[in-house]
Amino acid sequence: MKIDIFNHLFPRRFYDDYIARGDSFKDMGKRVQNIATIVDLDRRFRALDEFGEYVQLITLPGPPVEELAGPAESPMLSKIANDGLADLVRRHPDRFIGFGASVPMNNPDEALKEMDRAITQLGAKGIQIYTNALGKPLDLPEFQPLFEYAAQTDTVIWLHPVRGA
Repeated sequence: MKIDIFNHLFPRRFYDDYIARGDSFKDMGKRVQNIATIVDLDRRFRALDEFGEYVQLITLPGPPVEELAGPAESPMLSKIANDGLADLVRRHPDRFIGFGASVPMNNPDEALKEMDRAITQLGAKGIQIYTNALGKPLDLPEFQPLFEYAAQTDTVIWLHPVRGA
């Protein structure tokens, strides 16, 4: 069996409510709107079938939730995304071996809460964060509790690059 641990997929509700609504995204946010397999499961499964016994660990594509909403709303977006990813893993265990959770890095206290919820209640295999949080470096003290939690619980962190055009 081949296991790919870095694949992006939008849960349908998250995509419909926050990505496909016509916002004027830039960079990666704009590009992901044109990738059919990033939301269309039938197309994704046909692509997976070309590789035989092949499963994916899924994560949310960019843009990060902190680019989609301010600190008060981004925790809700993370919850919707993580609930959707967990549901996809439950419904398609032969295709998706697990998921990496999204956390709202523009709200560190809520990011820690969502990290814990996603891992302990939803079964996330870890979290995905980006190489900066809206331009803030990840080694600031406000982000330290996330890394401490990860170290204490042996939680995987996928570190995704952030780049512009």
